[in-house]
Amino acid sequence: MPKPVYERIQGLIRSMETGLGAAILLRASVVLGFIALAVFFNFTRFEGFSTQEAMESAHLARQLAEGKGYTTDSIRPFCLHLLQQGQGDPAHAQLVLQHPVPDLSNPPGYPCLLAAMMKLLPFRFAAEQNQPWFYYQPELWIRAVNELLLFGAVLILFQVARRLFDSGVAWLSAIVFAGTELFWKFSVSGLSTIWVVLIFLGLVWCLVLLEERERRPVPPRLGGSLALAGAAGALVGLGGLSRYSFAWMILPVLLFLRLYFSRARGKLGLCAAVAFLAMMAPWVGRNLALSHTCFGAGGYALVENTAHLPDDLLERSFRPAAALSHVTPREVFDKFLLNEGEILKNDLPRLGGNWVSAFFLCGLLLPFRNPALRRFRQFLLWSLALMAVVQAACQTHLSADSPEINSENLLVVLSPLVLAFGAGVFSTLADPIVPPDLRARRWVAGLFVMVVCAPLLLTLAGPLKLAAISPYMPLHIQRVAAMMQPGELMMSDIPYAVAWYGARPCLWLTPDDTGTFEEINQLKPVRAIYLTQRTSDRRFLSQMLANQHSWEKFMLDSMPANWAQGEVPAGFGARFGLTNAPEGYLPDQIFISNSNRWGTPH
Repeated sequence: MPKPVYERIQGLIRSMETGLGAAILLRASVVLGFIALAVFFNFTRFEGFSTQEAMESAHLARQLAEGKGYTTDSIRPFCLHLLQQGQGDPAHAQLVLQHPVPDLSNPPGYPCLLAAMMKLLPFRFAAEQNQPWFYYQPELWIRAVNELLLFGAVLILFQVARRLFDSGVAWLSAIVFAGTELFWKFSVSGLSTIWVVLIFLGLVWCLVLLEERERRPVPPRLGGSLALAGAAGALVGLGGLSRYSFAWMILPVLLFLRLYFSRARGKLGLCAAVAFLAMMAPWVGRNLALSHTCFGAGGYALVENTAHLPDDLLERSFRPAAALSHVTPREVFDKFLLNEGEILKNDLPRLGGNWVSAFFLCGLLLPFRNPALRRFRQFLLWSLALMAVVQAACQTHLSADSPEINSENLLVVLSPLVLAFGAGVFSTLADPIVPPDLRARRWVAGLFVMVVCAPLLLTLAGPLKLAAISPYMPLHIQRVAAMMQPGELMMSDIPYAVAWYGARPCLWLTPDDTGTFEEINQLKPVRAIYLTQRTSDRRFLSQMLANQHSWEKFMLDSMPANWAQGEVPAGFGARFGLTNAPEGYLPDQIFISNSNRWGTPH
């Protein structure tokens, strides 16, 4: 073999061991390993979207992608009230119902991201006949987008941990974060959580770079620091446009800039505040123009789930003034105390989805010599305290519908930084115990990772999890929606699913079959009612005793001995002309309409 060829081969081998080739090989292994983990996790999680928030975000994205603007087919009576209030015209709600209804409940950041993906990727919104009911191709794409965001968050956390600690802690933090089952659950849920986590880590990254610049013996030019402060404020604004409660993070950011910077801290804080307001102002202005409220229905989270407005009663109410007037500060405070107690008992001890947070709590007693570590630990504590208060005060029925995987879980957004500090404390405590031999340290770190990531590993190694039957069956909902004309109004207990899967206007189920229903029906006739297991699985007896006009009572009255004939309660049908029902829906579901839409007379 000629000597030059031999030398090239030797050089290539050395490069693969220690040089550029080794770095490329390591990065390629990380990427391929993450892709394999994502594919394998998806195959062990056979389920579609199961939360209202995920379906509404996806539906709003579809509306944007199809050029319909930020409008919704999931119509809340309360939002109609806000639109009516914003125009000061009692007839405005009727006019709104004749056109696409502006959405006043969801911030636009995450739907805009999904809309961009829907423009770029081959989304097919028609459910396939030969696929399982829980398989829906657009939801697979949305899960893939969120898993890509999760990978980006892992990379940013690695950079943050390497700057604050060292390379070993950075690898440990990134692996623990990527191996935590909770974040994978959020990635397949369709919620905006992973997107907001990415924004938070981007915010921390900006603050880390800014703190490093200002701590140098000879600080560089001020322009770069002002740009980083502005980027931090803009990221808080972007997070606030993705989840309204995240906007409170501007307070810890401004406090951090005020306390830990001596040079031009006023300018830095002003730059961050201006960038934050510039991001938020156009959206707040839009909401003020439509409804005279800054955040639409989202601004009423403080009074939701109180004694006079339990569950989702406020969103289903068209005339809420009386109920709102009865909500007292004591009720709001009681709600806060109850939720805060649950957070202190359950959420904080399980922060981050594993027990690495215990190392973070122990690390609060360690006097870090690195000033950056002390400062960012303080920043994290401020943020945790603030988000614990905001989460307790603003919880709604969404947390009850899905206790762990919901967008109101704010502490989980901060938990990647908690994991980094926990990994750093573990490394610090292990240093005096573990032998200095590199191989021994790697074994200890590997054992630590195996124990921390055990829940995810057991999920992957366990049997395949087949999803249970639920009311959210894409093909079935699309068949129901296809019986309606595009301009007709349906009402359902799963309006967000009808809007997402069926692309038809659907009103939220009113509190009962009188009152609000009659008012809405006068504004625009309700041509069909579709009730599912969300109503039929409730406690009929207690609901009927509380309200003889409840939809639970209505559905029970629809199930006589000959329920297969599709009979509808005569009183209700006589009042509103909804007297036709197809066979095959009862006893778990019912679909009633003003006419025979399915071809066989009853």
